[in-house]
Amino acid sequence: MILGFIASALTALNGCQANCDEWYEADGLKCIEMREKFYGTYVGTATTDGQTQNWSAQLSAHNEIDKVVLNGTNYIQLTGSTSFSIPLQNVYDQNGTYQIEGSGSVNGNQLILNYVATFQGSTSVINFTGTK
Repeated sequence: MILGFIASALTALNGCQANCDEWYEADGLKCIEMREKFYGTYVGTATTDGQTQNWSAQLSAHNEIDKVVLNGTNYIQLTGSTSFSIPLQNVYDQNGTYQIEGSGSVNGNQLILNYVATFQGSTSVINFTGTK
């Protein structure tokens, strides 16, 4: 009788998942930040205006739970467990200021970024695929 109860309890525990707050997901019986899977350096290629070049993207923690820092100064906004948007924002570099906006996703160790960059009235579509 006791062995049957223990076996039933263990079976029930094997199917348990943590009940997590928004922007967290269950990892067995504990909750982890959903954005943790995004962190890292992704190396790959970016295609724009018919040209392909090597590129990398660095994703790291942001001070807001539903955002991730992109390349140290910009951010992505989580929209789901593996998807995000790139809200309209300014990017500053040695050539001046340009704006970016788009979306993307993470699938395992692969990052996909699709965004539009506007610089001095000219618009380019950039597609990046990189691996962590």
